Amino acid sequence: MTSQDELRRKLADVASKRAAVETNIGRSEKKKSVKDAEVASKSARAASTKSEPTRRSYERQAATSRKAALEEQKKIATFSKKRSDLAKQEAGLTKELQAAMKRDAVTAARTVDRERQHREAQRREDERRRQQDLLRQERAHVSVVTRIESTEESVRRAISSIRDPVAEPLRILYGTATPHGDLRVSQEIRRVKGAVKTSVHRDRITIEHAADITGADLLDALTSFRPHVIHFSGHADADNLIFDDGSIGGGERVVPIELFMRAVSSTDDKPMLVVLNACESSVNLAPLLAAVPVAIGMRAEVGDVDAVVFATRFYKAVADGQSIEGALAIARADLQWNGSEDHDLPTLVCADGVDPALVRLVLDVSAGEAK
Repeated sequence: MTSQDELRRKLADVASKRAAVETNIGRSEKKKSVKDAEVASKSARAASTKSEPTRRSYERQAATSRKAALEEQKKIATFSKKRSDLAKQEAGLTKELQAAMKRDAVTAARTVDRERQHREAQRREDERRRQQDLLRQERAHVSVVTRIESTEESVRRAISSIRDPVAEPLRILYGTATPHGDLRVSQEIRRVKGAVKTSVHRDRITIEHAADITGADLLDALTSFRPHVIHFSGHADADNLIFDDGSIGGGERVVPIELFMRAVSSTDDKPMLVVLNACESSVNLAPLLAAVPVAIGMRAEVGDVDAVVFATRFYKAVADGQSIEGALAIARADLQWNGSEDHDLPTLVCADGVDPALVRLVLDVSAGEAK
């Protein structure tokens, strides 16, 4: 792809050549004009003289000038052809330069937009950290006794929320919703299933795909499928998830995070992990910790390709026996390895007293321990 500077250099070179050709055309036209005048003058003299030798002399001079005029005419034709070719080259280079300028302008606009998104994401992260700092400062004013009692209660809740591992397959409810058909969720679930099939513990994983998931689909799966992991891929914002409304035309249903949390926490056998593979879904993950010990969401907008890469690598690592924290770290590394500038979007939160580095979702029966 030719740069603007190189195109401008080529345009300058062509313009210089065309100017030289114009100069040559002017010179030849001047010479031809002189020779045409000589032809007219010698022919007139030949016609007016009575001396035969003198007449023949004038006619020879007129013929010589006519020949010279014809030579200049040929030069003019040759130079004119070169001028036309150079003009075409100049027009082509001008068009190519305009295209390059437009392309560079689009690239610059994308860069500005990417920087804007990065600044916005940084602003949100700074605000999150500021809120965390305020929370830590507030907790610092709590009495020692109250802090101890609160910590002990949190630990008891966290421990009770993590069921003892049993020799059963890890059940993943993989819900996808794209009412407007603008997300590549079918490719995502296909790649996740393909990756799990190649994992170490592939026989210990069961994935139930709920395409175009509705609220009824979620509630049915919670009581019949009893998932250990609930995954959602689709649209979202800081406060809501976008489910399918179940209509024939395929409309959307806005589901607040709090309502989703109440549904997830309503069963006797509560999930251990919720993954929201959707834009800005990590902003309000905290309510989910009342339902599950660990939750993962996206800190800002996430592209289709990054969403597919993250989900594929995360569940492959889980199925290979990695901890939740380890699987997330590997997924982030895969995003960065694939050139994503948003590899830090996946965000993990967990209940007090829960260490995600120690939580494995797959039970290795052969080793007799939870993986």
